Amino acid sequence: TLRVTTVFDISRALAARGDHIGYFWEHEQELDATADFRAAGLERGEACVLLGHDAANARVRAGLERRGLAPDAFHRLNRLHTVSGQQPADAVLRDLGDRIRTAVADGVPMVRILGHLGWERPGWPAEREILSLEARVTDAVRNLPSVVLCAYDVRRLSGRQLLQGGLECHPLTLRHTSLRHNEHHVPTRPFLERLSADA
Repeated sequence: TLRVTTVFDISRALAARGDHIGYFWEHEQELDATADFRAAGLERGEACVLLGHDAANARVRAGLERRGLAPDAFHRLNRLHTVSGQQPADAVLRDLGDRIRTAVADGVPMVRILGHLGWERPGWPAEREILSLEARVTDAVRNLPSVVLCAYDVRRLSGRQLLQGGLECHPLTLRHTSLRHNEHHVPTRPFLERLSADA
C-alpha cells in the first residue's frame, strides 16, 4: 500500500515538496491504495485535491469512508477539493494553483494532489491536451508545498499514453513499493516542442 510516515513516505521512500510522481498500477488493490495517500494527508491536517474522472474520484472517496474519514466533512472544512480535468490545461493549472494558494493562506502545511486523468473518457480533452497538462505540472508545482501523484492504469491505457504521459512527464515513478528517479523524464520545454511538432 501507499503509506506516509514522515514528510511524504510513499511505500519505502520519501517524496518531497514539489514532487510529481507517476504511479503505475495494474491490480485493484493498488488502485485502492491511492486512498491511503489521501487519508494520510487528511489525518495530518493537510489538504487534498482530486483531479480525476468520476469513477476514480468516487472510488477514492469510498476508500476514505472505509478508513473512517468522511469526505463531505473534509470538504466542508475546505480540506478536500475536486478540480475538473474536463477543461484546457491552462484552466486546470490555474485551478490547482488557486487551491494550493488558498490552502497556504489558511495555514495548511501541504497539499496532496491525486490525478486519475480521463484519457479517452467522455467530456475530457483530447490526448494532446492531457499530455500538455502532464508536462507542465512538474514546473508548476516544483516550488509549492504540494506533492502530485498521477495514477496510470497499465491495463487500459495505450503504449503512447504510458510512455509519453507516464514516463516522459514524471521526474519520479512509483511501481509496487519502489519510488525511483526517472531517467526517461523529458523537461517541459523540449517535451512541448516535440508535442507541437507532432501535431
